[in-house]
Amino acid sequence: MGLFSKLFSAKRAVVQNSFVKMPIFHETLSFPLPDNWSIEPAFRSLDEGTFVLEFVGEGQTSEQWHDKLTVQGFNNANDDIDLNARKLLKMMQDEMASLNKDAFYTEELFSETIVSRQKIAVVMGLKELPDDKTQSQFGLYMLIEGEHDIYIVQRSWKGKLNKDGFLVPREQLNLWLEDFKKIELSDTESMTIEN
Repeated sequence: MGLFSKLFSAKRAVVQNSFVKMPIFHETLSFPLPDNWSIEPAFRSLDEGTFVLEFVGEGQTSEQWHDKLTVQGFNNANDDIDLNARKLLKMMQDEMASLNKDAFYTEELFSETIVSRQKIAVVMGLKELPDDKTQSQFGLYMLIEGEHDIYIVQRSWKGKLNKDGFLVPREQLNLWLEDFKKIELSDTESMTIEN
């Protein structure tokens, strides 16, 4: 139970932009969280090397939401199954496109490789959901490789498309992209973890 509780003991970093630092598997992930959202996740799961947290705004749940932030980690993905960010992105795109190929949209917004570790940001989603054609769902995804693990930070929106063909103004998406570019990994062993 000690390890599990430490994984979920996020501490809000004392820096601007409301970044949260959280130890996940081999590294500590620093990611943005909206100021007015609870640091307590609406959903959490740690199962067979896969870690998931979902954060939502006030009045929303992990089942009933219109915007949420999801953090995922895949323990030893680089080592055990030779997965990298680009391969994982392709799998995600294929899976989403299979839900409704005609309504699928994807656009790569950022890519960086540092010491053979990839960091990729894309916006992708469905302009029509399979179970409700009046609703759309888009997400801004940042896939980032650690030494052993792969992480995904995703800001998602669900609702009706605006005149630009997105759920949020492009300017808002661009602001989130700037924060997503600041997502970082650091060595967990070098950090002090508090209970």
